[in-house]
Amino acid sequence: MTMRIVSFGGPGGEQPGVLVDDHTILPLAPVLAPFGLPATDITQILAVWPTARPLVAAALADPEHRIARAAVRLGPPVPRPGKVIAVGFNYPVHSHAVLGDVPAPTEPVLFLKLPGSVCGPYDPLIRPPETAALDYELELAVVIGRAGRRIAPGDALDHVAGYMIANDVTARDVVLGAGGTGSPLQMQLLRGKGFPSFCPTGPWLATPDELPDAEPLRLRLSVNGQARQDGWTSDMLFDVPALISSVSATTDLLPGDVILTGTPSGCGFALDPPAYLTDGDEIAGSITGLGEMRQRVMDERAVVRRPAVPTTPQELP
Repeated sequence: MTMRIVSFGGPGGEQPGVLVDDHTILPLAPVLAPFGLPATDITQILAVWPTARPLVAAALADPEHRIARAAVRLGPPVPRPGKVIAVGFNYPVHSHAVLGDVPAPTEPVLFLKLPGSVCGPYDPLIRPPETAALDYELELAVVIGRAGRRIAPGDALDHVAGYMIANDVTARDVVLGAGGTGSPLQMQLLRGKGFPSFCPTGPWLATPDELPDAEPLRLRLSVNGQARQDGWTSDMLFDVPALISSVSATTDLLPGDVILTGTPSGCGFALDPPAYLTDGDEIAGSITGLGEMRQRVMDERAVVRRPAVPTTPQELP
């Protein structure tokens, strides 16, 4: 049985839980703490998930300790990942839009997003004053549950805790940095992809039990109801096992680490004319079996003067 792991509560104070159904959350603290297991940090819980899982499964049949999903904010399923590793140019059509007629990469192109860019699935997307070219990149995110280094592709899925939706939000003009369209060495990937709220994830982390690894998942994103991205994970140049193997050749993968697997075509920069995100835009992104994220763009300078945006899908118009 697939479980849908969530976090709930205010930013920085999220607690882990599991969705009982679409409207109810089972907090994990009262389930796991009596057995001496980690109960408040999802990264630690993922590290002992084989032990914790049967206890959670049994508690799902007990009505005690449940809370209403609509009564709380859903945060990112992994609020404090150790690493967020992103993959560039993993969908050929998107890669062509960025690079033009150059050969496809022969191994995954990796970069990092700052952990502080992670936010919840319904939190506002804050548009900083440094950019006039704010863009979206809907992606399948893989969360590591078992540590490893130099993981063979055939063993890679044994290290996966689950999957979730992510948006690799990008300030295109900041990425170009001081180099403009010149030297790649002057690109500012970390700056242009690392602002707060630039990595929304959720609404839940689906354990992989019933997500068929061999079947493609559909990724769809719209802005203000207009379809922008529509792709399939089968279009990825490097699949999930290949990505895990490649990343783990460079660095240890630890429970709670997140890998963003690349984005399909349809980003705002590639449209004619380009269509970047502006204040008030509403973004909806979905992936087969992983739910939907919905966010509203808010200018950073206006955030403190505006009412809080809705934080649960039931409250969104």
